[in-house]
Amino acid sequence: MLGKNQPKKNRYNRYKKKQPVKNRAATFKQSVRILFKSTFLALVIVGMSLVFIFIHDVLTQCNYFKTETIAIAGGQRLTPDQILKTADIEKGVNLVSLNLKTIREKLLAHPWIAEADIRRTFPKTIDIRIREQEPVAVIDFGKQFLVNRSGLIFKEAAVSETTGLPVLTGIAYADWKTSETPETRVFTSVLEILKIGSVPDEVLPNRLIKNIRIDREIGLTLETETPVRSIQLGYGDYRKKYRRLEKVLSYVMENEALAYIEEIDLRNPDHIVAKPGTEILSEKDKKEV
Repeated sequence: MLGKNQPKKNRYNRYKKKQPVKNRAATFKQSVRILFKSTFLALVIVGMSLVFIFIHDVLTQCNYFKTETIAIAGGQRLTPDQILKTADIEKGVNLVSLNLKTIREKLLAHPWIAEADIRRTFPKTIDIRIREQEPVAVIDFGKQFLVNRSGLIFKEAAVSETTGLPVLTGIAYADWKTSETPETRVFTSVLEILKIGSVPDEVLPNRLIKNIRIDREIGLTLETETPVRSIQLGYGDYRKKYRRLEKVLSYVMENEALAYIEEIDLRNPDHIVAKPGTEILSEKDKKEV
């Protein structure tokens, strides 16, 4: 029997794993192997990069890829020279050296260019195709701006650019849609009228609308170059109101005793109020309707 003060012997645990003995030589060899592989991979990458740079330099300086033809399509307002100046390219430029994305961005920065597509046809041709903005109205915020078919304002209007376009007045900037703001009632109403008037044989084409006055409360009023000088349309049911207007115009043209209509209220198409004019209708007005 053991005494109380006799120390206990440590028992051997045969299930306990032995600590692995470090092999310094093997660890060193493994480190050298990793270093060698890393160095070799780095040299391969550098070598490939130098090869690619060499190939790029050869191609971009090779006379074989110098541009001989620049084909341009889609320009109506802009001349080929203006488009080339905007794209900042010219004949003789190396086809491989062109950055097509940068050229496209330069073209789209021009206010009259809505879309642009640039392609290269090896070995010596560049194709540039653009779609120009199509203005449908002038919007007046104190300064006049051009509006396209989508209703977006794309540039400040020069006097020469406003000919034949209806002018939108009485409208606040907050009432108009931008790329960052939602559509408003005023915006959708004006756009619907412009869409209807874009059809050439419509009863009231856009070319005969001088002014579209906007009132947030009562809606749209058109000033036209027709026998019906002022047309209160209000909001909504524009197709139905245009059919009523067509009948009124036909009546005025057939009735020689009635010179023209000074003002007509079509806000309620089932209850039309008209104010006849007293002046003699000019031959120009008769022919335009």
